[in-house]
Amino acid sequence: MLKSTWLNSKMFLKPIVSLFIICAIVFMSSTSWAYAASKDVGAQVASTQVEALVNDLNAGNVEASQKDFAAIKKWWVSNKNEIKQRSLNLALEIDKQIAGISLALLTQKLDDASALASNLKFSITNLKDGAFTDNAGKSQMTLTTYIMKLREAGEFVVKKQWSEAQDQVKLLQQQWLTVEGDVVSQSQSVYNDTERDLVLLDGYLSSSSNREQAASIIDRMVNALAPLADAQYSWWDAALIPLREGFEGLLVIGALLMYAKRADSKPARRWVIGGSTAGLLTCVIVGTVVVLLLSSSAFGHNNLLINGWTGVGASILLLYVSYWLHRNSDAKRWKQLLAEKSSRALSGGHMISLALLSYFAILREGLETVIFLIGMANKMSKMELTAGIMTGFGILIIIAIVMIKAGSRLPIRPVFLVSSAIVFYLCFKFMGAGIHSLQMAGVLPATVEDRLPDLASLSLYPSWYSTLPQLIFLAIGCTAIAFSLVSARRQSPAAQ
Repeated sequence: MLKSTWLNSKMFLKPIVSLFIICAIVFMSSTSWAYAASKDVGAQVASTQVEALVNDLNAGNVEASQKDFAAIKKWWVSNKNEIKQRSLNLALEIDKQIAGISLALLTQKLDDASALASNLKFSITNLKDGAFTDNAGKSQMTLTTYIMKLREAGEFVVKKQWSEAQDQVKLLQQQWLTVEGDVVSQSQSVYNDTERDLVLLDGYLSSSSNREQAASIIDRMVNALAPLADAQYSWWDAALIPLREGFEGLLVIGALLMYAKRADSKPARRWVIGGSTAGLLTCVIVGTVVVLLLSSSAFGHNNLLINGWTGVGASILLLYVSYWLHRNSDAKRWKQLLAEKSSRALSGGHMISLALLSYFAILREGLETVIFLIGMANKMSKMELTAGIMTGFGILIIIAIVMIKAGSRLPIRPVFLVSSAIVFYLCFKFMGAGIHSLQMAGVLPATVEDRLPDLASLSLYPSWYSTLPQLIFLAIGCTAIAFSLVSARRQSPAAQ
């Protein structure tokens, strides 16, 4: 009995131990992303000069604007080559903005010059803070700069420059991945709310009747994020990442392995472990590519697509698993099912479904874990980060062992009913979160309906695109429960 329990626990722990190894590999392969300037390019002075240019243009002072701009051009000629060495894209962006301001001043189009000067101010602030993608593809974005970009979007809203505000919000959605690790490591609620608000902003700005509400959303986001900008990290912050992201995946894999154990099906266990391993390998490949080849901001859109489609796919599969667990919670039915020898109960189609669900569950949670830990690599010592990762996965391992032992000792009915409820909750949550990610990626429209419930922690968002499928799933779940209760009552007299 003890040997059997240990073997099943060992089988259950393989995905968790593998994910820990993957995170360690990606962490060790990552290089330092800290911005080290080899030469002072005078970004602070240039920022002050651009600020003066914006103020003089807004005041209509052409002569002062010309003097301000002359100083900026002198700075640019002196430092252009050095800035190109750091980031060719940023250098081209600044060069284009300066050329545009020069033409606007020449033709006396002060409004155009003011708009371009505001954009130049933003670019030079990125240069000053090191918040850009360098020529090696590494993102230098900071949470402080992200908040500043939010405030820039708020200024566009106040000025009723709706297209500029919407473009800025689209950019913020893409760049969210570069700073989300800073946020989730300190506050899960702020992380959830910010992801929700990014879609709300897009939805409000897309609707001419709701645009005025965007300003209050931006203020709310800035107020929530600002206290987190200068926070310091500890080993416990690193431990919370695998705990938060891995727990839901652990519940899914645990339910599938419990199902395989109850059916005494070694092939089913192998398919679950195989799907989990494939998900883990995908996570390490993607994490390594992000570290070595891409910037976080460049990967941001693809990550949203991965989260979105895997969330929707896993949700549909989880709905079936939840129904199956609930339907077979009766001990007599379960024994009858096992008596059929797995020819029908554990057919090839069922095996593939187990593997796919395991893959989606690990991919969705594991990828977030790896990316978050990469984002924290520069913000604490390697010893602290390693200790945090080990602590987080250690706690997950303890939870896994407890689940295995409890699941093997409890009667079938309560275990299956509780597992069915947990799986349905994850199904409901994954669907809302998946569609929300697709809205952030621009695959689905970011519409907002204020009358709908709004609770980001449960993946409830005020949009019919996410709420309607969740309501359909809820209706299916209630119908399945009602049907099983009616069937049980009909069978009860017959059994007597």
